[in-house]
Formats: sequence, structure tokens, C-alpha cells
Amino acid sequence: MIKAIRRLFGLFAFFALIFGAIKSVFDWIARSEDDNHEIFTDEEDREDAL
Repeated sequence: MIKAIRRLFGLFAFFALIFGAIKSVFDWIARSEDDNHEIFTDEEDREDAL
């Protein structure tokens, strides 16, 4: 029983580690200054689309 609990805890820790790594990669991408993935470049383009 204790072995099963330890395995479940290890599995949870593994998924938490993977999730944290993915989140940090996305945060690093979001921090980059040259964001060429924006749909609108400024407020005027956004207003024209509406």
C-alpha cells in the first residue's frame, strides 16, 4: 500500500515538473521583446477591424 502511494506521489511530481517546464518556456517566449505574432500592430488597426 505504501509503495502504491509513493508511486502515485512520484507520478504527480513528474507531471508537476513537466507542467512547470512547459509553463516556464511559454513565459520565456512571452517575455521576448520582438513579438511578431500579434494580430494587430496598434490601436487604429484594432478599431478598424471592429
